[in-house]
Amino acid sequence: MGVRGKDGRRGVPADRLSGRVLAVLIALSVVLFGAFFLVGYDIPYALDPQFNAPLLTDALLFYTYAVCAVAVAVAVVAMVRGAMRRGGSRYEINGVPSRRISLCVGCVLVVTLLLTFAFGSAEPLLVNGKVFAEAGWLRLTDMFINTSLILGLVALALVALGVSGMGRRINGKRK
Repeated sequence: MGVRGKDGRRGVPADRLSGRVLAVLIALSVVLFGAFFLVGYDIPYALDPQFNAPLLTDALLFYTYAVCAVAVAVAVVAMVRGAMRRGGSRYEINGVPSRRISLCVGCVLVVTLLLTFAFGSAEPLLVNGKVFAEAGWLRLTDMFINTSLILGLVALALVALGVSGMGRRINGKRK
């Protein structure tokens, strides 16, 4: 255990803990994906021998779902814990309008999800030799793919803006 901190708690510092969690996740991922491709990957699918039915598909899917569920749970707990600690009293932290940033990010996410779902394609696809025509699932898939692309591009643009210093010049503060 770590040394007792100023707030009286003991434990591993957050940066060290997150580094350890990342190392464990990378190791588990490498082992699981390696096993997926090396153990029983070439087993033919019973109904159509042209396709493979890898032996560890269920384990890989379970691992992926578990990591996603834990990530969502940790994000929700962190948001609730942060809101409880602040108590809504501090809108700025070190001169950064944290509440406004959080609200903007949340609103952009919701609007992007709604727009990409509304404009998502419901055109049937040929999947593994069969037509998949469920409009709802096709739009939902389109929504997640397009939202991740759009938000990734927005993040890249904002990082470039921050690195360039244009944001400070736009606000009239030259540093």
